[in-house]
Amino acid sequence: MATYLFAWNPALWAWPELPADIRRLGRRGHVDTEWSAGRTRNIELGSRAFLVRVGVPPKGIFGAGFTLSEPEPAPHWRPEKAAAGAMTQYLSLRLEALYPLPPVTYDDLAKPPFRRFRWGVRASGVRVPSTLADELENLWEARLALAVKGGRGGSRRRDPRD
Repeated sequence: MATYLFAWNPALWAWPELPADIRRLGRRGHVDTEWSAGRTRNIELGSRAFLVRVGVPPKGIFGAGFTLSEPEPAPHWRPEKAAAGAMTQYLSLRLEALYPLPPVTYDDLAKPPFRRFRWGVRASGVRVPSTLADELENLWEARLALAVKGGRGGSRRRDPRD
């Protein structure tokens, strides 16, 4: 299955529910959310999803899960763009891990083999090349093991269908 990045820029949207979503995930083992897929229309159900914090430090990968639906068009999430008639694609994500700070930072992603990919995506729904997706999965799992060991919050599950 393919791997995609879904961007969050705190300068554009504050995500006021983030602390509550992290707590809910800790209790239930996952949290489901609707997210923009940008202009990407062909994301398969069950694809791997990573949330990347962009725009405002600290930047990096701070959440992961799977897609629960395929993208469907709806008015843009930014009110000024929606007022102008702009549309975007939305899908549902099941997040199995979510952290207030990125366990995988831009510093981590600036090292080989990751540095050849542009992690500071401008929109959600960017496909990660399969050669990097496997490496990202390994790095993510290693960092989650450290985060859980260090008590940094969040929660994780391998498969949302559990």
